[in-house]
Amino acid sequence: MNGDNAKSMVEIAIQNVSPDNVEYYGLDLFTHHSPRQVEQKLEKTGCKFRLFEGDTLDTLPKAVRTLPKMDLIFIDGGKSFAEAESDWENSRTLMHDGTAVYVHNYEFSGVRRMVDNIPRDKYHVKIIHTSSEGEIALIKKRRNHSRT
Repeated sequence: MNGDNAKSMVEIAIQNVSPDNVEYYGLDLFTHHSPRQVEQKLEKTGCKFRLFEGDTLDTLPKAVRTLPKMDLIFIDGGKSFAEAESDWENSRTLMHDGTAVYVHNYEFSGVRRMVDNIPRDKYHVKIIHTSSEGEIALIKKRRNHSRT
């Protein structure tokens, strides 16, 4: 994470609402950039944000205990089934009825297996084919399962 995607997402959000109403939460290993570099980019947007450094297998289970329900969740984590499954299981606890969850890298076997195992009677899953980002899964709760 170098902060460019985070900044872009926030900039799109603030086209529709005040920066004071936008909250960004980012979890990353920060192997190529420091959290401070990302913070500097996000500070320029005026949004509220919080970054968590480390492997999501460790950081996400702890973070979800304190995070609010999310409108949008973008999962771009590990490619193995265990990593993708952990990211999904933890992220889905942050969903409300209108949350959209995007899962990057559906073309990787571990991510594909995780997405394909999501119960379609509880969640609507759509695979989006992009020219620049590969395959992305969009996941939303089905209306009759809002408490799942």
